[in-house]
Amino acid sequence: MNNIIILTHGWTGSSVFSGLLGRAGYWLGEDTAKKNDYDTFENAELVRLNQRWMKTVAPDLRYEYRFDAADLARFSPQAAGHDIGEAQAFIDRCNSRRPWLWKDPRLTWTIRLWEPMLDFSSVSFLLLTREPKQAWISANLRRHVQSWRFTREYGESVTQANLAFVARTGRPHLALSFEDLLLKPEDTLSRMNGVFGCQLRMEDLQAVCREPLYRRSRGLGDGVKAAMIFIKNFKERDGRSLSAP
Repeated sequence: MNNIIILTHGWTGSSVFSGLLGRAGYWLGEDTAKKNDYDTFENAELVRLNQRWMKTVAPDLRYEYRFDAADLARFSPQAAGHDIGEAQAFIDRCNSRRPWLWKDPRLTWTIRLWEPMLDFSSVSFLLLTREPKQAWISANLRRHVQSWRFTREYGESVTQANLAFVARTGRPHLALSFEDLLLKPEDTLSRMNGVFGCQLRMEDLQAVCREPLYRRSRGLGDGVKAAMIFIKNFKERDGRSLSAP
């Protein structure tokens, strides 16, 4: 099986996809980053290296709250700087445990720094999206207060940038939404097995997915709660998190 790199914006159920592929034999890391209430299934060392690169290359970029294609140009291979040796050592450790999987939303930007060091001939890509309404509800319920317009435009911009990058590499890829997995789980697992050469089953999905299948994860009640949070905090509607400075 090829290694897999997941490229995505926020609120796409990427942790479910990562946990699912982990059950198919993909190595997720010696330690995975965790949120308060769930495991992200992100290689903690990958996250640390990406965080450092973001602070070094674009310290003023609040990537969760803005997307501008001009920012991508700042992440040229030359910007990797003195971290190249540590990054290459990390890649070597991953390759010793292949097939591996990388997932971190920062990869939309930092994949350009990783590119010269990676052997893309052994990499496939999974591009994840989310129905904008579902993403907007999820973001606001988690107090990342943002407007519907911001959620839609941000997600579309990130997705188009990731599609363009993957097209340039010429590598196999699969584009899916979280709703594909929830509403059409058997078909989605079949598509993943076909592209990635794994053998995922419904039992694997049921072991990692806390959401009910054959329905969207956010319903009318969630939408009402999200709208109330947004209205109460309308001054934050430009996409800034309530917890942001």
